[in-house]
Amino acid sequence: MNTVFKKEIEDISASYDLLEDSLENLKNKILQEYIPDCSKNGQVEEIQNALQVLKQVESHMNELAKLRNSYNQAFGSYIYSNNGEDTEEIEEENEKDIKDVADRTTWKRENENIRIETVRPDKSSSYPNIIPVHIFGEIVKTIIDQFARYNKDYIKTSTISSLLNDKIMQETNYKKSPKTLVYSVIKILIKEDILENKENYKRVYILKKSPEYILKWLKNI
Repeated sequence: MNTVFKKEIEDISASYDLLEDSLENLKNKILQEYIPDCSKNGQVEEIQNALQVLKQVESHMNELAKLRNSYNQAFGSYIYSNNGEDTEEIEEENEKDIKDVADRTTWKRENENIRIETVRPDKSSSYPNIIPVHIFGEIVKTIIDQFARYNKDYIKTSTISSLLNDKIMQETNYKKSPKTLVYSVIKILIKEDILENKENYKRVYILKKSPEYILKWLKNI
């Protein structure tokens, strides 16, 4: 069963990620953007309505956390094993400051691969990711498309991972955690000042450079 249903079980786990991120982003937008704007305009009734929505969002977040905990108890053994790839994904998802992570990350091209290495916060060791150049390019171009073709204001690790899940699993050694690979590329794009974390938002990134600039940078790697 472990191998037969593992992809479907992981897809459901990724859906939990998307839902959690979306609720978190909605909560932040209400608190950080909508309520302050209403306050500046003296819209007291709108603030009261927003607080009611916020209360419902937080209730859904609490219920989702309980549901996900139940799901992980039932299927967690099929999602995470004890290999380094899964451990690294968990560590990366728990990082608090992506800029700090990017500062601890180095990268270089080695023949037909991109080698990305991040030093752990305590400097005890580092963890590498080896990505085929063409997959690195696919991830970068997919990120560009979200902004240029689909007019997105931001991208999320889980969104890009979902779009490229099958390709990463088929063409790399990251069979169990495609999101780790995407996150590694995002670290580089932040380090190169191409992306930045959207303030007060978790795992949400905005574009800092033009698509033309990024494509030229990619071509010169």
